[in-house]
This record gives sequence, structure tokens and C-alpha cells, in this order.
Amino acid sequence: MYRRSNMRETAVLARAKQTLTPPQQRLEDSSNPRVLRDNHNRVRSITVGFRVSPEQNEKINMAAAISGLPKQEYCYQRCLCQDVVVHGNPRVYIALKEQMENILVQLKRIVSVDEATPELLETIDLIAVVMDGMKKRGEENEK
Repeated sequence: MYRRSNMRETAVLARAKQTLTPPQQRLEDSSNPRVLRDNHNRVRSITVGFRVSPEQNEKINMAAAISGLPKQEYCYQRCLCQDVVVHGNPRVYIALKEQMENILVQLKRIVSVDEATPELLETIDLIAVVMDGMKKRGEENEK
């Protein structure tokens, strides 16, 4: 049977090891490749899921893209009421550019301010907040 050279242990050995050790010890074992750890070396063993509408999903995807964070990390920070810090990078630049192009298309389509949708106004507000934060951060770095 073909095995990749970068695999630490086979599934059979991993299962055997799990049956021999208590569950709590398994979570604390740092050599276990199945244990998920975050940036602060904390074990993440609980899954949290929720349902959203297609419109809400679109808003979350857009906000996560503009922030430059993966969707999962963006949701963590928002759910825990932590500030989402946007660091300028190519990913953020591309997301901002795409969103601004979408806004331009919608602004060309509407005739009066009354036709502007709340979603469009929320997107413009979010982009303005992100751009303002990046501007302030750039001014602090120059000093």
C-alpha cells in the first residue's frame, strides 16, 4: 500500500493509540496530529454552527473578504466582540477593489438616492470604515 512519506503514523496506529489513552489525555497530547490548535496553542475541539439566510451569508463573506481574514477567524472575532483589525495586503486590496467596482455599477444604475438599497449603503459604510482605519494606521506608522 502506498503511504506518503510525510505521514507521521498510519490510521491503524492512531486508532490503537486512541483506544489505549483516556480522552482527556488524548486532547492534551501535543503529538496527536488530529488535535486542532489555534494561534495561541489552545485546543479547539468544539464545533459551533449556525444557519444564515443567503443575504446574510453574502454580507458575512463580503465583510470577511474586506477584512482580509479567513471567514472562520472573522466570525470568531465578531462573535466575541473583539475588534477586527485590517492589515493592508494584496488580499484586502483585491477585495476592496472588487467591492468598489460592484458599488460603482450599482451607483451608475440608480437614478436617485431613494433607490439606493440598505445593503449598498452598509457596504459603502463598511468600506469607508476600513479605509479610514487603514489610513490612520498608515499615519501612525509614518510617525
